[in-house]
Amino acid sequence: MNKVNEIQKLYNASGVHPTTDPDNPKSQFVVDRYAKHLSKLIEPGIRALDLGCNAGRCTFVMEDMGAIATGIDCAEIPIQHARKVAHKRKSQCQFNLGDINCLPYKEDSFDLALFPSNIVEVSYQTLENLAVQLKQILSNEGLFVVFMHDELIKRAGEAAFLDRYDAPSGSVGGHSTIPDKGTFFYPSYFWTVAFAKYIIEKHFLCTHMEQIEENLFILVFCNTISN
Repeated sequence: MNKVNEIQKLYNASGVHPTTDPDNPKSQFVVDRYAKHLSKLIEPGIRALDLGCNAGRCTFVMEDMGAIATGIDCAEIPIQHARKVAHKRKSQCQFNLGDINCLPYKEDSFDLALFPSNIVEVSYQTLENLAVQLKQILSNEGLFVVFMHDELIKRAGEAAFLDRYDAPSGSVGGHSTIPDKGTFFYPSYFWTVAFAKYIIEKHFLCTHMEQIEENLFILVFCNTISN
């Protein structure tokens, strides 16, 4: 099964939900969750990449903070919407259709890469592959910023969870039903903060880790020559 294709099908069928639409006030809660932490990392002129940007709510936030911002996502419909919003706002944000397994960027293209709570959708191998790519794509001292939930905290006490948890792969994939569109497979994986940190630290130096909500963490990694 091609997991990227499954994600494409799901998000194209979902369209642009009010909570992911940069032009809808219902998406503001995400902006509020991340903004004060991102503002400490983003300086005017910084080249920022939003990984799995959907319709661009975080991409536009980073531009508002002074970044030269680019978003990438594998689903066409959210990307098309992001481009329409950018045109309406006269934004300079760029939105690319692409796959994080094979990022279409050259060496030293960005100073910061943001992964905003998307880690649940990637396998352990995909995260390692992403880190290897970002090692080249990010500038020296460039930052890889991850916002994530810890599934161990989230699943505590959920007995039915063990029925669909595959220990060797970490897969907990289920299905999502969209009215009038059908039922779609949703690839998802069991991630803990400790394990994500372990994988990324093979390639980056962790400079900051903080629990910012009951079950939301920020991890900041630095791309150093010596690492």
